[in-house]
Amino acid sequence: MHIVPVQKKPIETTTIGSFPKPSYVPVRDWFDFARETGGMNTSQTTRDFTADSQKDTDKHEALFLRAAKEVIGIQVRAGISIPTDGEVRRENYIHYHCRHLEGFDFVDLENRVLRDGAYETDLPAIRQAVRHTGNFYGAHDFKASQGVSSRPVKFTLPGPLTIMDTTADCFYNDRPRLNAALAETVNKEILALVDAGCQYIQVDEPLFARQTADALSFGMEGLERCFHGVPKSVTRVVHMCCGYPDHLDDHDYKKADPDSYHRLSAAIDAAAFDQVSIEDAHCCNNLDLLDKMPSKTVIFGAVAIASSRVETVDEVVARLRLALEHIDRDRLVVAPDCGLGLLPADLAEAKLTVMCKAAALV
Repeated sequence: MHIVPVQKKPIETTTIGSFPKPSYVPVRDWFDFARETGGMNTSQTTRDFTADSQKDTDKHEALFLRAAKEVIGIQVRAGISIPTDGEVRRENYIHYHCRHLEGFDFVDLENRVLRDGAYETDLPAIRQAVRHTGNFYGAHDFKASQGVSSRPVKFTLPGPLTIMDTTADCFYNDRPRLNAALAETVNKEILALVDAGCQYIQVDEPLFARQTADALSFGMEGLERCFHGVPKSVTRVVHMCCGYPDHLDDHDYKKADPDSYHRLSAAIDAAAFDQVSIEDAHCCNNLDLLDKMPSKTVIFGAVAIASSRVETVDEVVARLRLALEHIDRDRLVVAPDCGLGLLPADLAEAKLTVMCKAAALV
């Protein structure tokens, strides 16, 4: 009797968010400013971002569409099944969101030390109640990017706790209350994305790994508010990395403790979203972590995004096979550790190509 082998579904691959911007994009990138100024500690950085954001973007629409098509094309060519638009319209996806809200001051900045002392910078300030103005950006940006993509495009937004750590609160002085207000603004953007037909929506909360007490006391509740009213047909994704420097191969950068994932795992598993994105290539987790989140699909970081070294296919395959000892393949998605904005485009494509070849071999 001839036995037909069972064909396993290929493991899905995705990217996390940012991608190196083509040189013709009329918005300066956060990473470009950091490289030119030697770091994030400059008030001119954010003021220049604001000036860029106030340009007549309508006349640049063709350039944004060209960039989205190019960036998505690179991802698809590498083998990515669920690309992002590379955040090509956004110099910084956190402040891009905040500029569409009432309550933020981008002129008189406030100096703050961020990420547990990892760096210092000047930030936009919250000086009155935060409200969504009704000027929705997500639906427009998604539809424009989806229009130049042959595959479903995932859209990324900043989470409330991460917005809080990248702005200066001079009004609320109440972290849970501010978190709830910001979550409401993210929810409005997400519901507009749902109406626009977006099937993959990702909220980024890298601060969960640094501020586990806040994450557990009110951060998870904020995340669930972000996704309130989202139908089950839409894939709800949360990204939690351990933080990254402003340039490649910085081996002294103070990252979050990867053991935070273990402290958060029970709450992650119980939370009302579908997928959680974690880094592994940089921190090499104890993979017992995957056993602790049996209800979640895990987006597994398989290539490092702050290293100029390109991983080998064999290395990535070996790590994925170890992961599959702890998680079913239908609950595993393969991705880089975080966004690729730090990398030159050719290096980003090389890493994605290795990653996708490895995923196809597993």
